[in-house]
Amino acid sequence: MMILYCLLGAFCVLVSMCGLLTEKLRIWQYICLAVYVTLMGMWELTNGHSIGVWMFLGLSVLLLLMMKKNRVKNLCLACFGYMFNIFFNNSILLAVSFCTGTSSSIIARDYHMLFSVVYCIILMFTVKWIRFILYYKTRFFYNIENTSYTIRYGLLINLFTYTVLFVVNMSWGERTGYSDYAIQFNGFLFVLCMLISNYLIVVCAKHVKSEETGKAELKRQQLLEDYIACLENMVEETRIFKHDYKNMLSTMAGFIHENRLEELESYFEQQLKRPAYSKLDEMQAWQYLKNIHPMEIKGLLFEKILAALGRGIRVRVEISENVDVSYDGIADLIRILGIFIDNAVEAVEEKKGMICIIITKMDNRILFQIMNECESQPDLSKIFCKGYSTKGEGRGLGLYSARSLMQKHEDMAHEYKVEQGMFIQRLEIPII
Repeated sequence: MMILYCLLGAFCVLVSMCGLLTEKLRIWQYICLAVYVTLMGMWELTNGHSIGVWMFLGLSVLLLLMMKKNRVKNLCLACFGYMFNIFFNNSILLAVSFCTGTSSSIIARDYHMLFSVVYCIILMFTVKWIRFILYYKTRFFYNIENTSYTIRYGLLINLFTYTVLFVVNMSWGERTGYSDYAIQFNGFLFVLCMLISNYLIVVCAKHVKSEETGKAELKRQQLLEDYIACLENMVEETRIFKHDYKNMLSTMAGFIHENRLEELESYFEQQLKRPAYSKLDEMQAWQYLKNIHPMEIKGLLFEKILAALGRGIRVRVEISENVDVSYDGIADLIRILGIFIDNAVEAVEEKKGMICIIITKMDNRILFQIMNECESQPDLSKIFCKGYSTKGEGRGLGLYSARSLMQKHEDMAHEYKVEQGMFIQRLEIPII
């Protein structure tokens, strides 16, 4: 009889704790849980000590080990089922006592087996009904799955704590001689407080998330407005520069029309605002470039070499004989080379290091090599990313712009590396 009673108790516990899980357990897992609960029930009847808490903790650990998916959610459902089983058992007992006029103690003593069988049947159908409501009639599990892990773990801790306190309260009430009505009232209060606290956890978490989302949206809106304002300023500055640039060219056109070349040269030097350099530097720079054409490339290299020499930077130039750069995208090539040389100059300007410009003519191609000394290894994976620079904030647009230009020309071959303390950029183009 004791074994049958313990088996019925194990059935009730397993139905309540496993009936709401998102995945079905295997048969051997049900058998293991049933054996565990039955043995714990027999030990409780034999020794007369309440072990509800320990049995619940052991079941929770076993279920946690058996679950493969959604462990947090399933443990929450198991806690809820265990608490519901105890509360529902006492509620049914109290209802039968009220309807029959028989005290619950007499029912538990004289009609225990009949009550247990009937209760098992009622509990099984009730758990199925609750499962149907939660899974098919409401969006409860959909909402739970869309919540963050913080809310899930908060609900788990809250449910687990309430379940332990609920079991302790019921066991302690029975041992200290509380009336059935008092025990039921305490159980009702625990369940009510558990539901309210879980609801508050979800509501508060969603409110905090909503506030954070709102703040993030405001920040994003502010950044977008700042970005638009910055673009408008850049467009305005570009228009002003374009207007001034046209005026400067118009002024220079007047000097050319009047053939006043000396005054044009003086005006050009004044507008360009070159760094100070000697006549020897100018002669040296022009000597470097005697073997390269056309004048667009030679003029660019001349200005860049003079600027570097004027800043006290050592410059080494090697150019093959009779290099004629005849290339369709000559304008883009000039911009790319200008960016490469400017970056090299900026990299060595502080330490007054050295840059090298090597131009080699091969069979049907021309190879440009721009090299500069570098003390620290740059992140080669990021140097062409927009905004990346080793020289501080507000930079990192030159190489990004150069890459955009190179992508327009499939016949350009570009590579870069760091070798023997030199950052080397190689650009190869075909000869028309």
